[in-house]
Amino acid sequence: MNEDFSTINGEGTYLRNVQLRLLDIFIEVEKILRKHNIEYWLIGGTLLGAVRHGGFIPWDYDIDVSVLYKDIKKLRKVLNEELPEQFVVQDYSTDKKYFIESVFKVRDKKSFFPYESHSSFKEQGLFIDFIPMEKLPSMRLKRFVFNFNKNPYLRHKEMSLQGKTKNFKGLLMAPFSYILKNFAHWYSDVSKTNQFGYNYLFWLGPCFEMRFNMNVIYPLKTLEFEGIQFYVPNDTHQYLKLAYGDYMQLPPVDKREIFFTEIKVYDKLK
Repeated sequence: MNEDFSTINGEGTYLRNVQLRLLDIFIEVEKILRKHNIEYWLIGGTLLGAVRHGGFIPWDYDIDVSVLYKDIKKLRKVLNEELPEQFVVQDYSTDKKYFIESVFKVRDKKSFFPYESHSSFKEQGLFIDFIPMEKLPSMRLKRFVFNFNKNPYLRHKEMSLQGKTKNFKGLLMAPFSYILKNFAHWYSDVSKTNQFGYNYLFWLGPCFEMRFNMNVIYPLKTLEFEGIQFYVPNDTHQYLKLAYGDYMQLPPVDKREIFFTEIKVYDKLK
């Protein structure tokens, strides 16, 4: 892989400045994770970038992290208590317009990220995505829970992921949605399966169906990302092969578009 990406994200370029801001945000967040012994690992394009590029994919503009579903409440609590004031946790408990229960974000309040599907959200800055994983004993159950909850992107917001009602049908379904989700999480927690996957309500194309053997995730190890050691799955090859196939093969140039050229970074981190 001898391609020169300096014109895309070389030092001083617009995109590189965005990437470095994201890195600074995650460094602050990661300190809190380590302090409270909350396990995390890089996933998605962030992990792919670490393995293939030693850092960000040259045309990428986000950071994706996984944590265990059982640690979510603790994580939200410590982040809300200890994040520098420039950052904020964004989920359905802090933002009335937020409708993505399967993912929560840490947002930078001193930047602007013009993401169309997030345009109604209270906070609009650059963000780190936290996507919980849990044991998944049955993909059939996951599909059922997901379909019952009516993903707003796919079902015209009939009912949002956390059961907020959009119409009379949603009002009737809300209590059953709550019971079903809690049963699914309990069932996963007590099951003896060694299969892990993204939580019941997470949807992102093929990622929805992914399940990893426990030894693909654990024991966690560290890998360099932008010159810093962060935690990654134990078997990065198997993880990335399942997620991307021939992951070391660069996509064609026309698949490397930088969509968000209007990202704004207002000032330096304190």
